Amino acid sequence: MNISKSAYSRYRVIDKMLKNIYRPYPNLFDIQEACERSLDKTPSLDTLEKDIRNMKQSDVFEAPIVFCRKNLGYYYSNPNYSINSIPLTDSDISSIKESIELLQNIGGSKVSVRFKQAIDKILTTYQEDFPESNSNRKLIQTDFVNGSRGFKNFDVLFSACKDKSPISFVHYSFQKREYKAVISHPILLKEFDNRWYLIGYSEYHNSLRTFGFDRIYEPIALKRKYIAVNQTDIDMYCNDIYGVYPYEKQPKQKVLFRTTPLITNYFESYPIHHSQNAKKNQYGFCVFSIEVVPTVELVRVLRSYGNEIIVLSPEWLVKEVNNN
Repeated sequence: MNISKSAYSRYRVIDKMLKNIYRPYPNLFDIQEACERSLDKTPSLDTLEKDIRNMKQSDVFEAPIVFCRKNLGYYYSNPNYSINSIPLTDSDISSIKESIELLQNIGGSKVSVRFKQAIDKILTTYQEDFPESNSNRKLIQTDFVNGSRGFKNFDVLFSACKDKSPISFVHYSFQKREYKAVISHPILLKEFDNRWYLIGYSEYHNSLRTFGFDRIYEPIALKRKYIAVNQTDIDMYCNDIYGVYPYEKQPKQKVLFRTTPLITNYFESYPIHHSQNAKKNQYGFCVFSIEVVPTVELVRVLRSYGNEIIVLSPEWLVKEVNNN
């Protein structure tokens, strides 16, 4: 059962009313007034009646709400019940543990550490043991390497994205071999090819830019106005792309390339972009098309297959790939 944020807010008001021993047996009008005071919204009586029915029938809450005909109001048949203290079943606890083990197997990053600390409090309440991170039976293995340079800044960068807080940091350019002070307005963190990147609006470049974690030094949150970027531009920069570093001044465009039968199998089984389409002949040769903003990573992957891939268009990309 999916519960909207607004519905859950009303559920909490209803729960608080039913737990109030000083004003027992609230009716729908009482609950409606309480919602108006707490939420600055006035839900209809039909909505509140539906909320109570959902709380009673929901597999999540199973609220023991009863209507008292004598007092013409609602109450909990179990006075110890509250939606803030819903017990976990054995299946719930098992699912939580499996989720924790999954995160730990994926790499033991700071994400899983923070998740562990929060869930540990929940499991402790139920006197459950937390699964050990050094389990001998590892079910998933990734290439994540603990101690990767720059990953220590994950928490700061994550919080900056979440809170829409501008940050300043020193960025090192491998290509230019120089350090430069940057002020970025973070949007999201992205992982690609086992590396992490910060994507945000750069004041210096006056546009969206990508910064590798391994080149970010001393990030500091700033108290200044956050510059928001149009969502359409963000989607194009982040979604219409293979990789992380787009070519400047190159728009989204159709890229065509032909593969040999052997390489065709790889691209069919593991598409490099959601827009990928294919036309294969009887001999197994295939022409693939993707609609993306071309990137350094796209050129790199097309070059990596050598003569097994021939780029057909656009013309400038043909020259770029062949320019070894």
